[in-house]
Amino acid sequence: MYKGNQEVLVNDTLNLLRGKLVRFILEDGDMRMIANLVATADELGLEYDPEKMVYRDVKAREARAKSRAQLAKELEPGLNAIFGMEYAQHDPNLSPEEKAAAKKQAAKQRRESKKAEEAREAKRLETNRKAREKYHAKKKKGKANGSKARKTSS
Repeated sequence: MYKGNQEVLVNDTLNLLRGKLVRFILEDGDMRMIANLVATADELGLEYDPEKMVYRDVKAREARAKSRAQLAKELEPGLNAIFGMEYAQHDPNLSPEEKAAAKKQAAKQRRESKKAEEAREAKRLETNRKAREKYHAKKKKGKANGSKARKTSS
């Protein structure tokens, strides 16, 4: 079972027992439930948060925080590569001068990528034009050689 779900079950059981305690209806089975609850919390390594009155898995939260930081560290170069300087202009750590320079760089990259895209499109159109000419030249050549009409047998 997922450890997060176990944390929820521990806290739900704790709330159930609190409700019974407030209504003064604790039974013998509830005492065993309290013992099992404490054992489970120890086994899972949960820590009690007296402010919110719940058990928390502090180690898992720290691991998630570290993994997010690690993930951000791994993703940032890729994001910069994909979005280029456009991504950098929104960085809160940059000074206004650096943001202005990043904006100029982004505009330059956009112009260059637009030119490259136009060049690729022109090359594609030229290739298609040549292919059409070649196709129609073959078609005319076949008719020019005196292709005979198909005879039908009667």
